[in-house]
Amino acid sequence: MVNPPSPPTAAFDPNTLYVVVKGLESKVNNLLRQMDIFKNDYVKKNVDLKKEVKLLGDELLDLKRNHDALIQKMDIVVKELRQTAGIEEVSVLKRYVDLWNPLNFATQRDVERLVETKLAERHHGNH
Repeated sequence: MVNPPSPPTAAFDPNTLYVVVKGLESKVNNLLRQMDIFKNDYVKKNVDLKKEVKLLGDELLDLKRNHDALIQKMDIVVKELRQTAGIEEVSVLKRYVDLWNPLNFATQRDVERLVETKLAERHHGNH
């Protein structure tokens, strides 16, 4: 029986193997550095994003509090407006004021002085 031909064997060269391993090591180190950069960038962006989300949450809470306070104030204003006179009531009061014409009113003191003056004029006119 004939043995099949064996593949040609390359001569083992430790220097070539060393160069190849060093090249691979350098590539792996570069990849590890890039992974560290990506990881650090991811962590930083994640921290920044968490801060932004917290700030947005705080701002949203402030807006909600301000909204609630505004609603309460509006409720108070509405309640106070309900206690004020309506247009019909004001119209009735206007008619009474126009009827009484308060600019022509005299105080009790004014009337007493007028009466005293008239009485004094009559008393002096008779003497």
